[in-house]
Amino acid sequence: RGHRRIEAAHSIQNPRAGVPLSAMRYLTIEQREALQSALGARAGLLRTEVAEALDQQDDGTLALANHSQDTDDDAIVDLEASLDVARLSREVLELREIDRALARLHTPEYGQCADCGEDIPFIRLQANPMATRCIACQSGFERSHAQPGHASL
Repeated sequence: RGHRRIEAAHSIQNPRAGVPLSAMRYLTIEQREALQSALGARAGLLRTEVAEALDQQDDGTLALANHSQDTDDDAIVDLEASLDVARLSREVLELREIDRALARLHTPEYGQCADCGEDIPFIRLQANPMATRCIACQSGFERSHAQPGHASL
């Protein structure tokens, strides 16, 4: 009994006593800085990959690598070009998501689920700093938007 009173008194003085960091109602400055650093590092890596995939042409324009030098098979060249375009599209989409996350990072909305308004656990944000939904809402979103033959994230 006495132990419970001490815990109750401690939780009144410190409302987060015994609450793990992942369950806090807000993100600390250190957590936001760690997420900002992770987002910045990933954006830098993606920008490098996009730049390496594009060739600077003599006229100053950018183009995908020419795979026709690697093989005489036009079907293989077309396939490799299609794969390059798909990869670049994914990387550009991810860069846009990172830019949106960086813009939200220091706002009160960052870390709150866009669907239910609950806090997104810090551990989820560490794994995916661009997340805009909690795990439950993201799972529901993926189920409702699933397309036959396509893998779910």
